[in-house]
Amino acid sequence: MPTKPPPLRPKPARKQSNWNRRASRQSRGYGREHERIRAELLQDEPLCRECAKVGRVTAAVIADHIVPLSQGGSGERSNYQPLCRPHSDAKTAREAAAGRTKP
Repeated sequence: MPTKPPPLRPKPARKQSNWNRRASRQSRGYGREHERIRAELLQDEPLCRECAKVGRVTAAVIADHIVPLSQGGSGERSNYQPLCRPHSDAKTAREAAAGRTKP
């Protein structure tokens, strides 16, 4: 005698990505000038600045603003530093946490 099939569980809802809610790169201040400075910086200084401080050799892939544009930083070359992805992510998380604790 046939048995009843098990009930199907609905798939959990997927969390939406922030990519479709963020403003475009250009509207956030990352246009041609940023791309030029980024390319120049990574060519002149190809290693992560934070890794170099502790004696590690890691390729830099991010041209990071030392003082973020959202906090009044400039788009000048002197406000950029080359970072690897883990150091960039850690710095971004610290800045986000600091922003949440401010009154």
